[in-house]
Amino acid sequence: MNHLGPLHGKRILVTRAAHQASAFVALLEQYGAETTALPTIAVTEPTTWDSLDGALRRLREQATGVRDHYDWVFFTSANGVAFFLKRLQFHGDEPQQLLRGLRVCAIGKGTAGALRDAGLAVDLIPATFNAEGVIECFVAVHAGQVAGLRVLFPRARVAREVLPESLAALGVQLDIVEAYQTVRGDLDPSIWVGRLQSSEFDVVTFASASAVFQFAEAFAPVPLRELLGRTLVASIGPVTSQAVREVGLVVAIEPPEATLPALAAAIAAYYALR
Repeated sequence: MNHLGPLHGKRILVTRAAHQASAFVALLEQYGAETTALPTIAVTEPTTWDSLDGALRRLREQATGVRDHYDWVFFTSANGVAFFLKRLQFHGDEPQQLLRGLRVCAIGKGTAGALRDAGLAVDLIPATFNAEGVIECFVAVHAGQVAGLRVLFPRARVAREVLPESLAALGVQLDIVEAYQTVRGDLDPSIWVGRLQSSEFDVVTFASASAVFQFAEAFAPVPLRELLGRTLVASIGPVTSQAVREVGLVVAIEPPEATLPALAAAIAAYYALR
């Protein structure tokens, strides 16, 4: 830990899922922060595999030339990639074989990295990781001719509809399948209320909209502004920031790029200027 870093003495609460928090914690500690984990979400298997299994069956038909079903597959998170690949492995499928001939869109650098780690090529990484940025890049790739394109969309059971609705409005045919679900983390709100209300933490970080909403539900009916007091809210990007505002909080820190390294750097920069 760098005790001379801009975050020396700053106490930062990390709400990321437990299995994904370590890399972000390491980034913050490099800047000298003291971190505490409060995993407000956990990522689990879908309520049923039926939807994803059906999509995999169609991908097998396409890979063997029986029938074409999809032109693209969109991944919106590393979690979506992980559970998609897990199910492929369960069935004994090879991802490179199953996705042969399809174009792959990865929303976010972490998502793209997860795909590349699995040996898959990524054809499109939107410059900005929100619905508008995705649509702009996707339309540009096809010179505006996207109506009729078929997109496989494996994602969380509960997710924002802005991107699917925007694609559908352009005439894109979507097959949205549940690949995993995000549930509340194993936390006891009664243990945390006093700590949060006492402004024990300088910053609380949110890396997804689902983390924001699960945080809000876990501590209802305590008003969140009262709960967090003088604690600053740091959000990874526009989608998460919108969720923060929807639950009645104010975003104090948001990086120019929606990545964990950028979020850690933005928090460090905020305090470095002070």
